[in-house]
Amino acid sequence: MGEDDGVSKARTDGDARTDGVATSEARTDGDATSEARADGVIDAMATLRRRCPWSSQQDHGSLKKFAREETEELIEALEDYRSDASPAHRAAVVEELGDVFYQVLFHSALLDESGATPYGHTLGLIIDGLEQKLIRRHPLAFGEGSHSDDGAMPPLEDVEREYRRIKAEEKQQSPSFPTKDTKQ
Repeated sequence: MGEDDGVSKARTDGDARTDGVATSEARTDGDATSEARADGVIDAMATLRRRCPWSSQQDHGSLKKFAREETEELIEALEDYRSDASPAHRAAVVEELGDVFYQVLFHSALLDESGATPYGHTLGLIIDGLEQKLIRRHPLAFGEGSHSDDGAMPPLEDVEREYRRIKAEEKQQSPSFPTKDTKQ
């Protein structure tokens, strides 16, 4: 992964916790950084597209049913976890998140192929776009003056109002992008 292929810069977001909230601290699991793990999964996907007869024959249409299935399985695992936060249910959620991520990875690889870009390019665009969206849609968390002197969070009503305002602005700025409301 690197700047030349459009893939997002290395992520070092950890999961160190302060008062139950994830914080951004450098983290490595074993010897693998987030970037190295992403490279590994991108390489594995590229290999599947080249060497696996099933994977090499798939397209966006044929994968649609799997995206639905995996999302439903994730929802079920989340419901189980909410009713019983056991290690087994947590592991099931992690597994199902991986299956949903596989769908994202697969569709991004197909877009890379159709756009003649290196594997990982579209995934990098997805990650970068998501990071920008998270920051843009949450100015009360990321913007100037976003932290009060006492470190308190802004009121939920303020956050929800600002989020709705930003979503409405985004919708006005990109009317050509189909949404559930504008699809025909």
